[in-house]
Amino acid sequence: MTHRKRLSALAIVAMLSLVLTSLVGSPADAKPRQGKAKVSYGSTAWVAGTSGYAIKGKVSGRKHRRVQLQVKWADGWHTIDKAKTKRKGKFKITGSLDWYGAHKLRVVAPKTRRDRVKVFKTKKFKIAVPWIPRGSSSSYERMSYKGVNFQWNPCKTIKYRINPGYAGDGSIAFTQAAVELLERATGFKTKYVGTTSSVPLSRKRYQKGTDMVIAWSHQDDYPVLVQAVGRGGPGDLKAARRKSNSKPIYEIKQPGVTMNMAYADQYPFTFDDPANETMGLVLVHELGHAFGLEHFADDIQAMHPGDRPPSETGYHAYYEAGDLAGLRAQGAQGGCLKPYRNRGRYSAFDDSAIPDFTRE
Repeated sequence: MTHRKRLSALAIVAMLSLVLTSLVGSPADAKPRQGKAKVSYGSTAWVAGTSGYAIKGKVSGRKHRRVQLQVKWADGWHTIDKAKTKRKGKFKITGSLDWYGAHKLRVVAPKTRRDRVKVFKTKKFKIAVPWIPRGSSSSYERMSYKGVNFQWNPCKTIKYRINPGYAGDGSIAFTQAAVELLERATGFKTKYVGTTSSVPLSRKRYQKGTDMVIAWSHQDDYPVLVQAVGRGGPGDLKAARRKSNSKPIYEIKQPGVTMNMAYADQYPFTFDDPANETMGLVLVHELGHAFGLEHFADDIQAMHPGDRPPSETGYHAYYEAGDLAGLRAQGAQGGCLKPYRNRGRYSAFDDSAIPDFTRE
């Protein structure tokens, strides 16, 4: 074979190799694959505090592939839990979901270099309230200023501190139980970060890393508490918008509650009592104010400003049907907030003009 013929043969081999490579593709350029996948959501209904989700499934991909559990809010899907696959792509996601009401959940396996995104079918979870709420679900009113409602940003965890003050250290667990009730009614995330000497009625800024303070004080220190068992409010407010629809809203920035221990003898320091309204009932009422609920005339509701009639079993620190509907409207379901931009009809948003919204 001559030298020219050898070169021609080598050129043909190189050309065939190039064509085959372009058809097959290199491993790095291969399209993500989509293998068989399945999920079992297990039980999807329970009474809050008694059970939780136990989701099992299988998805293609290497070991340790990420899998997410997401919940639907007005502004889209939000991840509330996650896990990683084990052998053969199997995964399990377990946890608690004590947020009252019906919620849409789904499992997602995000896209990887080798695998396509897998979004499993949406499932509705129903979390029941552990008591029978009284009254009408329309019996609530939301705080507002010039027609603009107040709202905590649910994409932010509420970091709170307790000032046990005149109530002593025993009030810490008691207060945490009330905050947990609020959390279950709104879907907000909370985190207790310790004690403090701050009192919301002092109007002083909280210490760094603190969003809310609940203080057990006394009217001798704060005369504004006279004739009030407690006072609560959203504190500082800042102009913002909802991500879901850009609707203007006042973002709650420094919620707080101040309780008056001058009434300790008249209001039992408990959540349930057969004969008397309790300090726990007053506390959950004030927490409702702290997160944007106004007084309402229906005397069955916790947000009623005066004395309430007992149920058949006495007085209980429960949110009733209207309270629960109001807190749901104020809660995480509405979605996250975003910074306000001066444009349109609300270009004259003036934070400095907002009056005090502390309520008894």
